[in-house]
Parts: sequence; C-alpha cells; structure tokens
Amino acid sequence: MAPESRNLLGQKMGRKGRETRQRIMEAALELLKTSSYKDLSVSEIAGEAGMSNATFYVYFKDVEEVLYACVEAAALDLGELHAILDAQWTPANTAGYVKQFVEVYNDLWEKYRVELRVRNLEADQGNLRFMNLRIETTRTLLQKLGKKFAQSNPDLENPYQIAVAIHAAMSALAAQHDIGITNATGQSRRKLNAGVVELILTTLRQ
Repeated sequence: MAPESRNLLGQKMGRKGRETRQRIMEAALELLKTSSYKDLSVSEIAGEAGMSNATFYVYFKDVEEVLYACVEAAALDLGELHAILDAQWTPANTAGYVKQFVEVYNDLWEKYRVELRVRNLEADQGNLRFMNLRIETTRTLLQKLGKKFAQSNPDLENPYQIAVAIHAAMSALAAQHDIGITNATGQSRRKLNAGVVELILTTLRQ
C-alpha cells in the first residue's frame, strides 16, 4: 500500500489538500512562463494561486521545493517512451519505432518545457537534488536504448555511451525554441528531428 500523503504539518492530505498543493505547483509553472525561476518568490506564487503565504508553507518549505515537485511530477510521464523501447523491434518495424520514439520525446519536451528547463538548469549548476533526479529518470531509458543498439549492432564497442550521447543531442535540440534553433542552424525542427532518426537508425544497422 502506498504511504499516505501528508503536508508539512504532518496532516494527512485529502482531496482538498491535494488540490491546494497542485494549485501551488500550477501557479509556479504559470509564473515561470514569463519570469526566471531565480526571481520567483513565495509571495508571488501564493498570490498567483490565490492564497496566503501561510497556506503555501503548509505544503512547501520554499520556492525550490515547489519547483522540485513540479519537475518530479513531469518525470513520472515517461511511460510511452518506455513502452516504445520495451517493444520487440524487428527489421520491418524498427524505423517506425525510432520515428515514434523521437516524436514522443519531443512531445514530452513541449508538454513539460518549463519543468525540464528548470531541471536542467539546476542540475547543470550543480544542484544535487535536481542532478540526481535527472540521472534517475533517464538512466533506465538510456540503458534500454543502449541495449537496442547492442542487440542490433553487436560490433559496437560502447552502445550505452552512444545512447547517452544521442540523448544529450536530443535534449539540447528539444530545449531550443523553434525560432532560435531555426535561426542558429538554418534548419527546421522537423528536419533536425529527421536527422536524429537517421542517426539512430544508422547506429542500429549491422
């Protein structure tokens, strides 16, 4: 049985409590659409959520705590990527699965752009909580992708390391806004994603 959810006062959270906590998270994400997360304050988040600072502190101890909760929630939505990598890839369907994998990955970035950017910025700046969360949420995906490379192309010496490198490229491309990436590369996101698909397929070929 899953442990009961409790607020910072140790009280069990019922439906109303969970909704209030979620409203605080949504308020923080809404503010992040137009403000730097470094500039956020508890007062701003509480005001956006339509509640007092005191209510905020019932559920979160500070701004970083609510941002971490947002990032953690986004990390739970990786089931479709895992399902693609868990499927049986054959010569006849591999290209379709690879294209689907890249498309779903980019869709998740679009859905959770704010959360993933916060995660990466904090992790890159040495925040261990966010760094460990990024590692834990991507490790299994990378292991599965590396296994696909090893199974399809036994001659590869470093299949897992290749998976890590390709994922890093995918993450960097997905993090860029369409206008910025087009101006910087002279290529549309669609063409760049097609390039990622071709790179993965090339690695998979024996």
